[in-house]
Amino acid sequence: MGPESLSASARSVWAKSVDEAGGWLPLWQHMDDSADVVAGLFRDWLPVSVVRLLAEEFDGDIDQCRAAVRFLAGVHDLGKATPAFAVQCTVLAQRMGEHDLYLPLSKSELPDRHLTHHSVAGQHLLVRWLLEQRWPKSAARSWGVVVGGHHGVPPAAVDERAARPREVPWLYGEGRWVEVQRELVARMATRSGALEHLPVWGERVLSARFQVLVTALVIIADWIASNSDLLAFHGDRLPQVTEAPERVLRALEVLRLPVPWQPDVDVVDVEVAALFASRFQLPEGATPRPVQVAACEVARMMPEPGLLVIEAAMGEGKTEAALAAAEIMAARWGAGGLLVALPTQATSDAMFARVMAWLDAIGADEQQVGGSIMLGHGKARFNRLFQGLVRAGRLAEIGCDDHDARGGRAVIAHSWLSGRKKALLANFAVVTIDQLLFAGLKARHLMLRHLALAAKVVVIDEIHAYDAYMNSYLTKVLTWLGVYRIPVVALSATLPAGQRRMLVQAYLRGRDRHTAADLACLDGDIGYPALTWTSGDAVSTRIADSSGRATRVLVERFADGLNDHDELVALLRDKLSRGGTALVVRNVVSRVLETAERLKREFPGEVTIAHSRFITADRFHNDQALLGSFGPPDRAVARPARRIVVASQVVEQSLDVDFDLLVTDLAPIDLILQRIGRLHRHQRGADQNERPEPLRTARVYVTGADFTQAPPALEPLAERHVYGAHALLRAAAVLRERFGASIELPGDIAPLVQTAYGPDDIGPEQWREAMTAAAEYWEQRTANREDKAKTFQITEPPMPGTTISGWVSAGVGEADDETARGQGQVRDGAPSLEVLLVCDDGSGQWRTPSWLGDDDGGLLIPTQQTPPDHVAEVMASCTLRLPLTFSNAAAEDELWQATPPAWEDSPLIYRQPALRIDQDGWGEITGRRVRYTSANGLEVYDDVS
Repeated sequence: MGPESLSASARSVWAKSVDEAGGWLPLWQHMDDSADVVAGLFRDWLPVSVVRLLAEEFDGDIDQCRAAVRFLAGVHDLGKATPAFAVQCTVLAQRMGEHDLYLPLSKSELPDRHLTHHSVAGQHLLVRWLLEQRWPKSAARSWGVVVGGHHGVPPAAVDERAARPREVPWLYGEGRWVEVQRELVARMATRSGALEHLPVWGERVLSARFQVLVTALVIIADWIASNSDLLAFHGDRLPQVTEAPERVLRALEVLRLPVPWQPDVDVVDVEVAALFASRFQLPEGATPRPVQVAACEVARMMPEPGLLVIEAAMGEGKTEAALAAAEIMAARWGAGGLLVALPTQATSDAMFARVMAWLDAIGADEQQVGGSIMLGHGKARFNRLFQGLVRAGRLAEIGCDDHDARGGRAVIAHSWLSGRKKALLANFAVVTIDQLLFAGLKARHLMLRHLALAAKVVVIDEIHAYDAYMNSYLTKVLTWLGVYRIPVVALSATLPAGQRRMLVQAYLRGRDRHTAADLACLDGDIGYPALTWTSGDAVSTRIADSSGRATRVLVERFADGLNDHDELVALLRDKLSRGGTALVVRNVVSRVLETAERLKREFPGEVTIAHSRFITADRFHNDQALLGSFGPPDRAVARPARRIVVASQVVEQSLDVDFDLLVTDLAPIDLILQRIGRLHRHQRGADQNERPEPLRTARVYVTGADFTQAPPALEPLAERHVYGAHALLRAAAVLRERFGASIELPGDIAPLVQTAYGPDDIGPEQWREAMTAAAEYWEQRTANREDKAKTFQITEPPMPGTTISGWVSAGVGEADDETARGQGQVRDGAPSLEVLLVCDDGSGQWRTPSWLGDDDGGLLIPTQQTPPDHVAEVMASCTLRLPLTFSNAAAEDELWQATPPAWEDSPLIYRQPALRIDQDGWGEITGRRVRYTSANGLEVYDDVS
């Protein structure tokens, strides 16, 4: 049978039901469209790295691979050629009956329809057809599961068994139905070019990675092929089968999918100094630092894609080293983009500008950047360099292709391109670590995340910054990144040896689960700055030369006791008597606010606050202000004469700021060192003479614990809710030896971190009992958290010869990209509630905050109807994370009760309830007063009563 031949019975089978104009889409047409769309994706959208990876299933034969992918996309909706599906549209079911496909005209006459959703039905029909071609069952099932998973969830074994044709034959049809099912799949085998390869393909079982990635491709092809704005329905009752390749070509031209990044292959050979000069605007006469040169050299010599871990001091340019190495890796191995993952939204915002500047430099070099860039933490929707969507501003529902009520919202055509739900599919993405960890979470459409990652180089910044729960996800994701041979660059200034080993081991396990690499070279203090990388199944390390940059920091114990405000005021009056800048870091926001309140009275107009309880727009403004005042010399051109910044942990990661003096609460040693890395970070004139005389020697004062006690009394909130006693006491034991002396950066970083996180007992004997108890509690809690993390975690990559059936079963449903509740899926503990801050103007009308500026401030917010998009976008920038005290059902219910129901229809804001404040910033949540100001952020007060 040729590709233009189908019986009338087969032509009568429908895929998309009658629209308002009376049009419909025959199944054969949707099969053709899907196959042609995926061929276009394969040709123009997939980067070389993914094409090569998929072609490995066929001994590197790309033509065979393309034919296989076309075939699977073409037959993905084969399950619609069944009575169970066709009965859903009475008009079209009657028409099918007129062509010998008899079926009841009522759903009630087909019991157990729910057992055979068309995806699992299609899986069984394809497997049956392949078995008829004399394929082994294991091979047939490895192909069939792609069809079964095209709605985002590969069916579990129990669902597969319940849907077998022999169990429910009335749902699949008999006689003429079976002939039509065979006819449709046979035609697609011929049309796709698969038919000639079937005897050979039957001898191989598709790998799990192929199953996952091609399922993702089929999903995307199905979504595009289901969009009636792109591919019109038919008006005829029984249209003839025609070959119309221009139909899909026109649709893809309108859609204008982003092409992959195509880095210049010359970057592999260009001198490192020239590369850095062109990418990072080095000052005249400056040269790359040794660790940056070493990173590029390792990226050039690695024999295959692998994991590269860069450990270097704060301020040594690890970000630039990672970007340069990523460009080299992409050029060598054909990656089509880059993902940078960071610990927090604040660090993501800061990194976004740096990645944009790097991309601008690449574009200036006339490279093909193309595509799109996304800031992917759900709070900012940046979309630059991206060209073309179906119709700007029009949301076309696709992917909702039958009448099943399956919960949630339909997939939006623009969403997977523009980033609301599928941000990682952009060529370049700067995201919070949650977006990466979601790749280890059992969630619907997980395979799309895996495809997005497989197309990129992945950079993970501050890789030391995650707890046991998140590390459990991180190692699982690294294992899958190893499966896909994804180049990964991990960055840290303070990486414990055990964590270094864990990361490398996880990646190698994905690369080859049967190879046991010798990791002895990773134990203990391996030197510093250090690079560790995988070479196939081997591991290598290299110590980079020192850059010559060194800072000697005097360490002082400060204010024995937890109420240190009087001592702090006295210290700052003394040390800032001739001007200068001081950073005071507190471990909890309440302590930030208390300290700032006292200091504002003593130093009016000279105190700035930075913490996580600001709305997104204000937090972004605060970060820019910090960089403008305290950033590198070329950025901070108006450094204040005297200023005190009181901050939480938001300043310790990925924010390039420089202070003259540091006061910090006791924290784990790696975080103390990160904070010290913001002290005398940049040279400011010869011999630092631009710093006031009392501040020309770098000093850190450690407070937040009472060191007169043995062991030290710890700040209660930090001990119970933030870091735990074990890490704090180990840090105290290490720092105790340095009080009155100094820490040398970078020379002391590795020894201090390895000692604090090592296995040996440290600290005075009289601390031993408390430290042992804290260690035992920490070990038990770590084990419990790791076990808890596995609840919704995907499994290790399946053994060869098995399928991904049940891969995401019993999962969380849809991974929530945008909200704190979504982050709670990959972070331990109760997710903090996020709200939209709105301001009552005194007349009962709601407005956006007035301080946002002329364009965004004071906009009227409708409460009886859905806000227009331009207003909703501003509202989305006013998202605020509440403290954990409000992470409860009572607070959430109260806030939702006060939220206009009409907002639910806005795709930009429907996920967050509203928090209303008055003109003075006051509001109330469950009987407690709260106040929000742009200067202090959110403050929580006593009960109203």
